Amino acid sequence: MAAGRADARGGLLAWSASCLVIGTMALTLAASLNPNPTGVNAAAVLEVAMAPGGRWLAMAAALLIGSVALLAGLPTLLIPFRDRARGLAMAAVATLAVGVLGSSGYAALLVFVRALADQEALRPGRLPRALEDAEVVMVLFVWVGSFYLGVLLMAVALLRARVAAPWVPIVLLVVVGCLPLVSMAGHIGQVVQVLLLAVAFTEIATRAVQRATPA
Repeated sequence: MAAGRADARGGLLAWSASCLVIGTMALTLAASLNPNPTGVNAAAVLEVAMAPGGRWLAMAAALLIGSVALLAGLPTLLIPFRDRARGLAMAAVATLAVGVLGSSGYAALLVFVRALADQEALRPGRLPRALEDAEVVMVLFVWVGSFYLGVLLMAVALLRARVAAPWVPIVLLVVVGCLPLVSMAGHIGQVVQVLLLAVAFTEIATRAVQRATPA
């Protein structure tokens, strides 16, 4: 009975770890599909929905798949933490979850903007003005801010607990620190930023599975 429960728990952990990796890679795909350097500029992200072709649909699908997979994989980030900094790690995961939900929100906005563009109810030049509404700006700020704040808290938790390779929290800090520079770095910069996040999360997922697997 105990062995069966252990096997089930190990299988669930492996599934969650896989979702974490799939989710970050899906976000990497979404970043590579977006031709505009974004930073925190929501209008630059959503302009792809008004361009001809199916790039917007692939980007929306990647964002949706990435957000669902990441939500299923976020519990994996807590596995390496047993005692030290566990509360901080839980706060990081909770904050990240809000930001991850924002990814699905961006996917919905892409579909919504495309529908308005197809009906000629919204033109490209009016998109930045449409996003100047205070409530829209606040929601977008909370989504983006929560994601990067969660990454920052996770980096601090890893530094305190020392449960991952020393380079992992450094990479996470670089991801957060690069946020103001993404717009200047262009398309390559945003792809590299998300790739760094994917590498760090993959290392954490691998360490979590190894730690939970009996020797």
